[in-house]
Amino acid sequence: MTVFWGSLLKKYIQSYLGLHLIFLIIAMILFLPLLLNGELVTWRDSQFHIARFHELIMAQQNGHFFPDIIRYSGTNSWGYGLNFFYPTYLFYPLIFLWRLTKLPVTSILIFDIIVVYFALWSNFAIVYKITSKIKLAFTFALTYVLTAAIGNAILDNVAVVRIAYMTQYASNIVILLAPVVVLSFYNIIFLHDNRTWLRAAIYSSFAVMLSIPTTLGIVLTVLCMVVVAYFKRQLSINDMNQLLRSVLLTLGLSAAFVFPFIEQRLANNWANLPNNPDLFGANFSTVLMRIFNLSDVLSLLIIGLTALLIFYKKFNYVYKILGLSYIVALLFLYSNLFPWYLFNRELSGALQMTYRWHFMPAILGSLFVAFAVTDLMKIKQKMLPIVSVMLIYLSFNGMMLNTVAKNCHVDGFNNATNHIVAPNKDNLKTDSLFGVTNDNIQVMLDRPSLALDDYRAQGQERNAKRIYSDSLVQFDKQILPNRTMVKGQDFYIIGVPRNTRSVQTPITYLKGFAAFDTQGKRLKAYKNKGGFLSVNPSGAKTIRLTYHKTLVHQISLIIFIITWLALGGYWLIYFIKGMFYTSRLKH
Repeated sequence: MTVFWGSLLKKYIQSYLGLHLIFLIIAMILFLPLLLNGELVTWRDSQFHIARFHELIMAQQNGHFFPDIIRYSGTNSWGYGLNFFYPTYLFYPLIFLWRLTKLPVTSILIFDIIVVYFALWSNFAIVYKITSKIKLAFTFALTYVLTAAIGNAILDNVAVVRIAYMTQYASNIVILLAPVVVLSFYNIIFLHDNRTWLRAAIYSSFAVMLSIPTTLGIVLTVLCMVVVAYFKRQLSINDMNQLLRSVLLTLGLSAAFVFPFIEQRLANNWANLPNNPDLFGANFSTVLMRIFNLSDVLSLLIIGLTALLIFYKKFNYVYKILGLSYIVALLFLYSNLFPWYLFNRELSGALQMTYRWHFMPAILGSLFVAFAVTDLMKIKQKMLPIVSVMLIYLSFNGMMLNTVAKNCHVDGFNNATNHIVAPNKDNLKTDSLFGVTNDNIQVMLDRPSLALDDYRAQGQERNAKRIYSDSLVQFDKQILPNRTMVKGQDFYIIGVPRNTRSVQTPITYLKGFAAFDTQGKRLKAYKNKGGFLSVNPSGAKTIRLTYHKTLVHQISLIIFIITWLALGGYWLIYFIKGMFYTSRLKH
């Protein structure tokens, strides 16, 4: 048995070790200066993610490995259903490193390196699976990962830079992995190849359990492909079966998040996420600036390579379609030529910001670059190393806050915002860039910021921020401070006035909450008109609130565990079969 496994491992290492090392070295190059300095550069969203991970650690320390509500980050956060809409499971390696090393900043940086390495390899693997062209796959992976996604983190930087700054953290991880999902389904729908259905399901489950808004864009993209294939009569019964298998497996692999989320969503009237004005489009000039701006590396690459392709008479139909599609995708996302206002109510709550869907033009642009580099290498053999070194250099500069935008003084780059400061209790709520180390991160951990306005009931995000921030309790119509405390895993409301008929807690209602008096008698708990959890005290002076997973949540966890174990068993059988097959061939 040892010989068989050794033979299989040797074959795998001989086939892929070089590429794995290249991708790992690239990822390490990008983060190495931060690792050597022991410094994490954080921004507005970063404090939320750091506090979220710290809450997960405290939950695990108290035996909650499938956490749901917030329990350990203070009275103003207790009961917040954070993990129903920001699932935790894909961050367990980071939590493990943090707990093992007691070095949170170092652990986050190592996790980021693993994410970028995994994204490079995953994007390479899907293109190579479809085309069997190693140079094309390598160029696509490098181009996409090192230029994917534009947003407002530090102006128009690439996704790996936004991951380094921990802004829209989970969403940018999905953006890096989006091509695997989109191209896997493309392979099934248009190329009628069922070899990628399992990959499509696994990566789709990753996306679902990381970011709802970005996953929505991926789902709509795949649905558009299905509609096009149907009307072109390219969708066979076998293709539909593969799609159905992928969907069912995706639901199983993400069941621990999907079904509890739907249950709580139906039980509550959660408000939309805070809107961003960019959702409704920008002027046409803004799109032109994005295309011709020095800070948009992908657009500059497409322009430069187009010139070379025309010069060498290689600008064919494929490049025209990809180039035009790239521009159309940018217009769709960033121009008021598309009537976003028609979809305000339906999409704004899930999308929030259009750059969450930038994977669409990024995939098209990266394919353009990959095909162009592959063709031009026949004339200029150094084309691939030149493009690769340039992409790594520009991404490295972005990590070091030394972007093209800053050097060339374009886009009104704000040097004041760009100034890095050490975090302290007075500047945590500013928009500064913080130099966070293992020594000073405790300042952030002591003052957790766990989103006082996301996924609240309608109206609460505007009118009830003070209720949450100060943990205020309403007794009938009287609102009083200092009437709450957290003891262990439970939340207490103390000093209930006599003859109070209704107590409004500073907690958004979720199914699973229960209320008791000091004698253990269960009290009536319900959702009031404002979407808060309310209790009929029935004469109790102290109310104890606790939370237990619903039956749907418990069943979902069982499905989740069984599906992942079954998938692990499938992989084991697959490798064992490969081992015996290799042994027979050798014999």
